[in-house]
Amino acid sequence: MKHLLRTAALIALGGLSACSTPGYRTLNPSCLDMAAQPKYQRDGHQDTTYIVAVLAGRSPQDAARLSFYNQAADDVAMPFAAPQVSVWGSFGAWGYRHRINAVLHSLHGGNGGAVAQRRLDLAGMIADRAGAGGGADWQTGFLIHSLGDSYAHTNAVGEAYGGLYGHVFDGHWPDLVGNRRALYFDYVDALFAALEVDGASDREGLAAFKASLRAAPDGDVPAVRSAILAMRETIAPAPRLECEALADELTMRNVGRFLREVEAGFGRGRTVS
Repeated sequence: MKHLLRTAALIALGGLSACSTPGYRTLNPSCLDMAAQPKYQRDGHQDTTYIVAVLAGRSPQDAARLSFYNQAADDVAMPFAAPQVSVWGSFGAWGYRHRINAVLHSLHGGNGGAVAQRRLDLAGMIADRAGAGGGADWQTGFLIHSLGDSYAHTNAVGEAYGGLYGHVFDGHWPDLVGNRRALYFDYVDALFAALEVDGASDREGLAAFKASLRAAPDGDVPAVRSAILAMRETIAPAPRLECEALADELTMRNVGRFLREVEAGFGRGRTVS
C-alpha cells in the first residue's frame, strides 16, 4: 500500500512539475528586461499590491518587493500554490496542506462572520509588520496574498470556499477582478489602510484609481484588467529586483512555521463588531 501511495505521489508531482516554472520569470515586470516585457495579466495580486503600496506611501522598491512576494504564493507553485499542494499534500502532508490552503490562500470554509473576522485579523497583521515604514519582507507579502484571497476566495453569498476543493466548481470566476468590483474596492481600501504611511500617502490617487475602474462596463473583465495595468504602468517605474535571490528566501520549512504562527494569531486581535 505504501508503495502504491508513493507511486501515485510521484506521478502527481511529475504532472504538476511540467507547469511549475515560476511565473515571475516571464510575467513580473520587476524581473524582466523592459525590452522583453510581455503583457502580463496578474492584476488581482501582483499589480494591485504594487499600485496600492505606492499610493499608500511606500517606495517603489518596497512596493515591488511586496508585489513579488504576494505573487510568489502562486508563482512558486509546487511548494506554495493551492492546486499543486492540494495534490501532493494529500499523500501524508495534511498539516502543511491545511496551512497552505486555509491560511495562505484563505480557503477556510467559514461563514460570513468568519470571513469578516479573517479579513480584520490579516489587515491588522499587515499593519503591525508594515508599521514605521518597514515590512517589505516575504512574510508581509504572504499576508497580503492571504488578505486578497480572503476577498476573492468567497462565493456569491460571501462564504469562504473550503480547503478540500477550493473554488474548482466555480472555475476562475472568483479570481477575476472585473466580476466583483465592489468586493475588489473593499480589498483595495483594506490594503491601503494597512500599508498607509502618514504624510506620504496619496488618497486622491487612490480615488482616481478606483474611478478609472468604475469607468469600465459592469462585468467587463478585460476592461478592468486593462485599467489596472494602465495604472501600474503610469504610477511609478517598476524597479528591477534580484528575483531569484528573493525566491530563494522562501523555504517550505520557514513558510510552514510562519503560517502556523499566523493561524495561532487569528481571533486574538480586534473582533468584528
